[in-house]
Amino acid sequence: MNYFEVFGLPKILGIDLARLERKFHELSRKYHPDFFTASSTEEKLQALHMTALVNDAYRTLRHPVRRVEYLLDVEGFKPDGSKVPKSFLMEMFEINEQVEEAHSGSATPEQISALRHDIENRAARFDSQIEAASAEWDRLVSNHATEPELKAQLSRLTEILSESSYIRNLERDLEGTA
Repeated sequence: MNYFEVFGLPKILGIDLARLERKFHELSRKYHPDFFTASSTEEKLQALHMTALVNDAYRTLRHPVRRVEYLLDVEGFKPDGSKVPKSFLMEMFEINEQVEEAHSGSATPEQISALRHDIENRAARFDSQIEAASAEWDRLVSNHATEPELKAQLSRLTEILSESSYIRNLERDLEGTA
């Protein structure tokens, strides 16, 4: 059972988070181990398994990027850094050098602020791209698109996530600098 099925959802990316949370609480109560104390060992183990599955599914599906990553995994698509354009990699290399300068103390507070702003803007652009590509996935699913159309959109989502992972890493690496 995949995470979408746990919550009775189609494999779409635009999820009603309030509905997801309500269903999470409903399933958490249904499978809570306290309700299985007088049950057989097999039923207790099944309740524990379902509790863990519901918790994992909820943590994944409530976060938009993790939701996309999970859909790609379920559909057999893996981010592939080898498909990232060389020009993009060169930009990331240059920004990474600036992050290293910030860590070494050789960058001014103004340079660090400008770098942080640049990285945040890039992250926001990727978030917008992920949001648009996710909406397109949902549109294709609801319109019963062909398998090649769906695979093309999954490939697009994979490319966006591959590139955005570089920015996320730079954001994380820049944390804690003045």
